[in-house]
Amino acid sequence: MPRAHINGVNLHYEVSGQGRAIVLCHGYTASHQVWVHQLPVLAGDYQVVTVDLRGHGSSDAPSSVAAYSIPTLASDIRYLLEHLGISACCFVGHSLGGFVALQLALDHPQLIGALVLVGTSSGPIDIPGYAELRMQLEKIVQRDGMEAAFEHNALHNPMARKRFEKFPELRQTVKRRMLETSLDGYIYAAQAMSQRPVLTGRLGEISAPTLVVVGEEDNTFRQPSEILANGIPHARLHVVPEATHTPQEETPEVFNKMITGFLAEEFGGDL
Repeated sequence: MPRAHINGVNLHYEVSGQGRAIVLCHGYTASHQVWVHQLPVLAGDYQVVTVDLRGHGSSDAPSSVAAYSIPTLASDIRYLLEHLGISACCFVGHSLGGFVALQLALDHPQLIGALVLVGTSSGPIDIPGYAELRMQLEKIVQRDGMEAAFEHNALHNPMARKRFEKFPELRQTVKRRMLETSLDGYIYAAQAMSQRPVLTGRLGEISAPTLVVVGEEDNTFRQPSEILANGIPHARLHVVPEATHTPQEETPEVFNKMITGFLAEEFGGDL
């Protein structure tokens, strides 16, 4: 199990395949395993790096909200790439990983040869009742543990409820990954996301070719995805039919065809 001491924490990562580098970065309460359907497809042509963000999976979990700021998570990736000797990559970020992707593309544009943003946003996300739900979840997880928090969220979070109703086979997989998330990561990463920098006004600075992906039924991120596609100069928007918030898991064949096509067109040449 490869681990590197990066930016003050031990990060778990895995590397598969050879060629130009692709980094896959998961969302909140997930892990590198969320990309299980993409690895066999991509590793035949590329060097694929997957990583557990701090507080998630098998990586260390600091105990302060400042330790989970989006700029800090982006720095983790920067130093991991340096550790692996990767000078540029295609960075694929989902949800929280997309926040990291945008920050990295702005802070260290030389590292980003291409960008894929999946179900994410450059600014605030307005979800009615979500702030109150998060307060309830923090109390539940501290009192009753991660499993209780998962069940409460699955019942009361409209996005999670829709996902599990449409793709019931994913419920146990998502639950298992959440149970692998540390208590500190669960609490502080959520708080850090709510405090993340607003980057919408800087989208025009991103020069890398960009694919913006959103599920057709991901109502929370449809408008933010349109903002990303309109604001990034060399971006295109792909709406995945039938999918909600995790098209890489829900409709993997469609997602894989889309991303391999983008890579073939936009990620050629030496990096």
